[in-house]
Amino acid sequence: MRRHWRSVLDQVAPYDAGKSLEMVARELGVEVLRLSSNENPIGPSPRVIEAIRREAPRVHLYPDGGATEVRQALAARLGVGAESIVVGNGADELLAMVARAALDPGDEVVIPHPSFEPYGTEATLSGAVVVPSPLREYDQDLDDMRQKITPRTKAVILCTPHNPAATIVRRRPLERFLESLGEDAPLVVLDEAYRDFCDDDDTPDGVVLQRRYPTLLSLRTFSKIAGLAGLRVGYLVARPEHIERLNRVRAPFNVNRLAQTAAVAALGDPEHLERTRAVVLEQRPRLQAALARRGAPSPPSQANFILAMVGDRSAALRATLFQAGILVRDGSAVGFPGHLRIAVGTAEQNQRLLDAWDETR
Repeated sequence: MRRHWRSVLDQVAPYDAGKSLEMVARELGVEVLRLSSNENPIGPSPRVIEAIRREAPRVHLYPDGGATEVRQALAARLGVGAESIVVGNGADELLAMVARAALDPGDEVVIPHPSFEPYGTEATLSGAVVVPSPLREYDQDLDDMRQKITPRTKAVILCTPHNPAATIVRRRPLERFLESLGEDAPLVVLDEAYRDFCDDDDTPDGVVLQRRYPTLLSLRTFSKIAGLAGLRVGYLVARPEHIERLNRVRAPFNVNRLAQTAAVAALGDPEHLERTRAVVLEQRPRLQAALARRGAPSPPSQANFILAMVGDRSAALRATLFQAGILVRDGSAVGFPGHLRIAVGTAEQNQRLLDAWDETR
């Protein structure tokens, strides 16, 4: 019997993003507050909205295939050359590009476990062997990861701040880890999607580190700090020779015209980026403290979300919050049973969450 689909597909599951906001709102008949997807609490810059409106009549034209203006604006902001940047249709596409360009069947990829699902999915689809490294409570275990690197290891993936634990890999331990890899180091993908929300002085900066460590790739996104999750714009910063390899597998016109326009406009409004950061940095400790008083402590967060430990109350809390039109992420779906992952909202949004939470008491 002819087989139509690759057998490796049996090893991966479709990503379940849940019902759309519109569908949930129709079902419940209330305004829905989604705190399950780590989205920007205040939305995109007004400059972004206006730029999209101006560009909309040109959507019949293909976009710039190289996302030149986006790369130039990022280069100026980050202090690197535009040739050190590749832009993707979200960070997910960039992970797929790394896998497609680097991984051969049988290669090993060391990945923290649990962590962002696409790490393992992309490696598996490439025929690579996923080597999981269990977290040490809520932290990535660099010693364990180092011990699992072999001559067959093609890549190591680190996530800082970690999703879903919200903790960081500290700068000095990371530097020691990178030094230990020596001259024949594998690729090290440093996923920094949530770095904009860090206020710990020991937070590493992958863009700076990639200048010292040739195989380091820094992965970032416009989805969180810039509020462009619906447009899908991510970028990767690395040595130009790595970017050249990735461009060989990048799809033509991979980032659409409106997304590129929005990204440039977002970078042109640094005050709005700072407003988003300020909201999260102000509200994060308040929300953590409020939930801790309600018996739901969480590890120190450096992201725009927290991972609240609720034990066997998880299902009841989620159900109560859902009926109130508030969506939070089930921890068991991201490797942390007995937890809820909750995005940090505005003061008003967080109060709505807490009021609904108190209905379970």
